[in-house]
Parts: sequence; structure tokens; C-alpha cells
Amino acid sequence: AVVSTQSTGVIRHVDQKMCTGILVVFLIFCSSYVSCCPTYPCFKSPSDCSGDSCTVQFYKSEWGTAFNMSVKAKLSYFALETTENFWIGLGLSEEASMEGSQITLCTKSTDGLSVVQVRGFSHGVSPTSIEPSLTSKITVKKKDDFIECEFMLHRSFFDTENKYIFIGAGPIEDNLILYHYATPIVSKEIFSFSNENESGKTYSTITDFRVLLHASAMITGYGIFLVVGIYTSRYLKPIFDSAWYRIHTSIIYGMVFIVAVGIASILIKQRTINTNVHGLVGFLIIFLTIFQIFLGSCRPYKKHSSRGCSMFLHLFIGCFLLILVVVNIFLGLSKTQLNIPSHILVIQGIYVIWIVFGSIIGNEVLKHLYKSDHVVYVKKLKLYTMINIGVILMYGCTIIILLNVVE
Repeated sequence: AVVSTQSTGVIRHVDQKMCTGILVVFLIFCSSYVSCCPTYPCFKSPSDCSGDSCTVQFYKSEWGTAFNMSVKAKLSYFALETTENFWIGLGLSEEASMEGSQITLCTKSTDGLSVVQVRGFSHGVSPTSIEPSLTSKITVKKKDDFIECEFMLHRSFFDTENKYIFIGAGPIEDNLILYHYATPIVSKEIFSFSNENESGKTYSTITDFRVLLHASAMITGYGIFLVVGIYTSRYLKPIFDSAWYRIHTSIIYGMVFIVAVGIASILIKQRTINTNVHGLVGFLIIFLTIFQIFLGSCRPYKKHSSRGCSMFLHLFIGCFLLILVVVNIFLGLSKTQLNIPSHILVIQGIYVIWIVFGSIIGNEVLKHLYKSDHVVYVKKLKLYTMINIGVILMYGCTIIILLNVVE
């Protein structure tokens, strides 16, 4: 609905409040999900267990230059039901054996909470201490039939990227850690602890559906809907007359919904906010998107003195937003661990060139050539618009299909 406030002579439309409401609900959903909903373990044993039926569970999420680790073990399995002083440990090894493994032990004793990092050897030989690796934010808790430790571990701790996982637990007696109290549970496959800043590739395709959904949604929302929305507002007013605004806002509504799905999917996967360049630019884009919606919904009347300034700011931020989107799509697709084939980046580059020269410069030239003949200009504009929309849709479909079938 359009809310008119002509008596004030300032604000003309606030009909985008529904879109703003969608954003608010989405942000509440994301924050509540990250805070309350359960995560999915990277490793659990037995493999078909769920929740409290698991003997051990391991969770991992990225946080800038560190990993947020969580290890959980069943007390009854390690016979620790009545023990108040105990340890729970996470071992990482290139081979499915303890020899040479990197071990982080969370201890709870009369001396309080601490983390001990050691390098393991074969059974019966005590581990040797290694240099601490910026371990922080340690929490150890014992509840019902489980003990759990959560801590941050700096990437420098990992001498290689791919590791088998060992999870064990045991008592502490007379301030001595009983390392070999019980045989640890070992994963049957290796797990990746890759560093995004390194050039090594840890897997050759986007195997996680949530990453695919994020990439597809953001490319559709910002790469297609935002471009068409700006195109409609800038060039299609002669075709749609006063209806252009409704078309423009409807496209933006669609963009907001699709982008919300994309953001939710990556937050659900990572459960943390990445501090890499792609993540930071992404949140700047989201902030500018929200600001643009408020700016567009509260623009002044045409006769108001601040109308020109408001429209210029809206146009400027829209163009700046489009540039950031282009940069961030390239940053996302060029992540080394995704190993996106080069031809997808080439298609993205061709699309950017078309937007600049085909959509923007082409329409400005068309407007200049036929400025004296409105009827002819509208006919040419309709044809040129069909070409532009066709290119935009072909780009979106091609990129999304290639992302989903890439090998």
C-alpha cells in the first residue's frame, strides 16, 4: 500500500515497509538459529548415531585465522561417571595411528581448567609437550552422561591440512594425566583443516549443498535481480510510465527474499561470521542493501528541495553496491578451496563487460541517438531491453548450472 503524507511535503512513499519487515524477520531468524539450534557434527561415533546416543562427537567451525573446536564424549563409555578430575582430548594425525599425532587435551582438576598440547607416540609411550598454539576461550563442562570441551585453536597448530581425528578421555589422579587410560575412538576418514590463505586445494568441487545454495542464491539475487532492478529504474520508465516503480520494487522484494535464503544457508553451515575479505565485503553489501531500502522508501516529493540530493544518493549507493557485488562474486568464486574452473570466472568477466558496455553505455548511446523522437526511441528501447534481459538470464542460468555440475 502507498502511504501519502503530502501535507508534510517531505516523504512521498513508505510502501517498502513489507520488504523491511522481511529483512527484520530474517535477521531475527538467523540470530536465533545461530544461538539456539543444534549443529551437525563433523565426526561422530557410531556413524549412524544421533544426539545423546553418540559415544563421541566433534564440531568444527572457522573464525578468521582460527578454528572453533568442540569435543564431546560419553562418560559411561570411558568409565568416568564418578570422576570429578578428568581430561578430554582431540588428536589429529596424518595416519590412523597415535604416533606423531598432534593432541589437544582439555583438563579439569583442582587447579582449574587448562589446555595441554602434546605430540603423541605409540601406545605405552608418554606424549611429549609441544609449543602452545594460541589456544583460547576454553570451556569444559560435565553434564548428565557427557563431558564436553570447547576451545579456539589457531591455524598455525596444523602442520598439514588433512587429518584423522582421535577422541579420548580419562581421569586425572594426583595432578597426573592418565594418557593411556582408554583406547581413543578414531575416524575412518580424513578431515580438512585448510587455510584459505594458502594456495593448496583441499577438494575439487563444491560438495556442500549449503555452499551451493549460498552461491546460487547470491548470484541470482545480486547478479540478476539487482541488475534488472537498477536497469528498470534507470532505463525503462519510457516503456512502463508510472508503473516502473511497482515493477522496480517488486524485483527488489524478490532480491531480498533470495539473498535472505543465501545468507541463511551459509550461516547455518558455518555458524560463525567469517572475517575474510569475502565475508566482510558481503556484510557491507547487506548493510548498504538495507540502507538503500530505507532511502528509497523515504524519498521526498519531487518539489521538495532535498529531492535531488536524495535521488543522487540513492543512485550513487546503487552503483557502488553493484560494483561491490561484482567484486565479491569474483572473491567468492576464486576461493582456492572451492577450485572453481577458470571458464566460470571467464563467463563472470564477460557478463561484467556486457553490463558496463552493453547495458549501461549501450542504453545511454541509444537515449542520445533518439532523444528527439520519443516513439522511435521506445520501440528501439523495447528491442534492446529484450536483448539485455536475455543476456542477463542466460548468464544466471549458465553460472548456476555450471556450479552444480562442475567436476
